[in-house]
Amino acid sequence: MMTLNQLNIGQLATIHDVHSGNALVRLCDALGLIPGAPVTVLRRARGKGPMQIKSMGTLYAIRSDDAEYINVEVA
Repeated sequence: MMTLNQLNIGQLATIHDVHSGNALVRLCDALGLIPGAPVTVLRRARGKGPMQIKSMGTLYAIRSDDAEYINVEVA
């Protein structure tokens, strides 16, 4: 198992769970980034900048620090 911020560009994975404070969990639920959802990393900013991901046809920008709390299983 890996975290979302460890995926390489173009790599496909499935969200396993979100293990952070209630705010991030609720935000992910509201956006549809829920367990079982497929996710692909499209772009990364340098360093600790945000990353662009795609899940179920929707594009998202997520901070690398927040992506550390999203566990994924590589497809």
